[in-house]
Amino acid sequence: MTESHHAPLQDEVPSSRQPASSVYSKYKKFVLPLFGLLTLCLAYTSSVTKPASNSVFKGPVSLQCKKPESYRPSFNKSVNLILNDEQFKIDSIKKLSGAIQIPTEINDVNPSPDDDLDYYSEFFKLHKYFEETFPLIHSHLKVEKVNKLGLIYTWEGTDPSLKPILFMAHQDVVPVNREMWDSWEYPPFSGHYEAATDYVWGRGSNDCKNLMLAELEGIEQLLADGYRTKRTVILSMGFDEESSGLMGANALAPFLLEKYGPDSMFSIIDEGAGLLRLDKNLYIAAAVNAEKGYVDVKISVHGHGGHSSVQPDHTTIGVASELIYMMENHPFEYNFSLDNPVYDVLQCAAEHSSYLPPHVRDAILEAPVDENKRKVLTEFAASHPYIRDLIRTTRAVDVINGGVKANALPGLTNFVVNHRVDIHSSVNETVENDLYWAKVIAEKHGYGLSFHDEVIIPETKLGHISLACEKMLEPAPVSPISGHVWDIFAGTVQNLFQNEILAEEEDADVYVTGGLFSGNTDTKYYWDLSRNIYRFVAGIFPFDQLKTIHSVNEHISASSHVSAVAFVYEYIVNVNEYGHD
Repeated sequence: MTESHHAPLQDEVPSSRQPASSVYSKYKKFVLPLFGLLTLCLAYTSSVTKPASNSVFKGPVSLQCKKPESYRPSFNKSVNLILNDEQFKIDSIKKLSGAIQIPTEINDVNPSPDDDLDYYSEFFKLHKYFEETFPLIHSHLKVEKVNKLGLIYTWEGTDPSLKPILFMAHQDVVPVNREMWDSWEYPPFSGHYEAATDYVWGRGSNDCKNLMLAELEGIEQLLADGYRTKRTVILSMGFDEESSGLMGANALAPFLLEKYGPDSMFSIIDEGAGLLRLDKNLYIAAAVNAEKGYVDVKISVHGHGGHSSVQPDHTTIGVASELIYMMENHPFEYNFSLDNPVYDVLQCAAEHSSYLPPHVRDAILEAPVDENKRKVLTEFAASHPYIRDLIRTTRAVDVINGGVKANALPGLTNFVVNHRVDIHSSVNETVENDLYWAKVIAEKHGYGLSFHDEVIIPETKLGHISLACEKMLEPAPVSPISGHVWDIFAGTVQNLFQNEILAEEEDADVYVTGGLFSGNTDTKYYWDLSRNIYRFVAGIFPFDQLKTIHSVNEHISASSHVSAVAFVYEYIVNVNEYGHD
């Protein structure tokens, strides 16, 4: 934690308030799907079939959500091939399918590669598969292994003075519950392609072997086309992202930092959002440029054991339960600041979608100049379960343990509280809120209170409550959505989808914005390497695909996969052609 653990507790209740349940009922007829678990692209639709109005907003506030200038590469030898050639698509599906068939599952707790290499045998099969599937990459790029399993591919540029482009992905996938195996449409590690739906099925198809394969395929095709990069291109692939990247990205990032130095990357691209269709012909590409922070707080209620026939007023389980009740009924306050990337997405929807209710549209667009409208916007966002947690710190009790026998008093009860820290808050502020409620309960029941080694209330004969932080991560730096680096990134997305993929769709409009994740990707270890970090997968993702990530029937459309290949191809060329340091 970068701030002091020991800031004094305040006498007043820390910022929190009740959920706006009454407001939610007012707006519940409008559906707001977010990009799966962690995305920001909005898709409001009315409960009636016709739009809420016949035109976009034409109020006094000038439009802010504008299409970026398209960046079209002069070297585009294979873009049409990637997007439209049937044989290329078949080959690409086969490559993705083969990677899915290798079950690189990772658990919450895993041995160090130094201690048990056999545990990671499937990862070595994947490495061998890469060697066989991408021969040009393995003959032209330098391949290095970090901590035995992390992969670094380096395509040396002809001009070493230019900052490299860094692409990221992770080799691992979340485990498949064997008890749910029969619930899958197709076996989870089959990599089955269903031509009728254009779907590739299997664990990792959408998180994130699709991105990993797209990066490799895009570079392989550039090499096949004889392309020479001026700017060095790096692929960095961790192997335990699904368990916080402690052995993968946590080793890869320092390796790159030592070699290239701070702020040495032109940009970093990792897994993230994509495009969602808001209206019939309106698409928003939300490139996630911010992530919430993280802290786990372990709270232990220490008491005294004994026979349960001699009952105290409250057992340690009872005291812990009351503290949990207090915390859950006093959530953190909603803080919808207009520099939150959520607002960028809402603003695009309000300016260009005809399906938003007029009063919601007005609140979004007039919020910068009208405090009352801003309150309406905050109230609306806070009322909706799909967006409210992107504008506040969250607190969820996920683990609890207490007691060992029915006739024995529990001498110790502990529980773990997981927080996702608002981008304008901090780990310290979050923990102080937990400490406040712990103090309330400790004083009520005559218990002591401590935080790590600091005694806040001396222990009493009844017991004490202790708090300790187990994992801490401040909110990520917010990457800019203006300036030269952003312009090339957004302009590549704009050109790829507006002028190529959706060119034949009548009146299709694409807009590119920033976005926010409530979780954390492996980029949390790479902050020192670049201020330009964009978490984006270049595909069009229906909500039914996104909600299967980490769940049964994970799948992705083959067309979305090849569009990601095309993005990698175009982006490398565009940064070489238009980029300057």
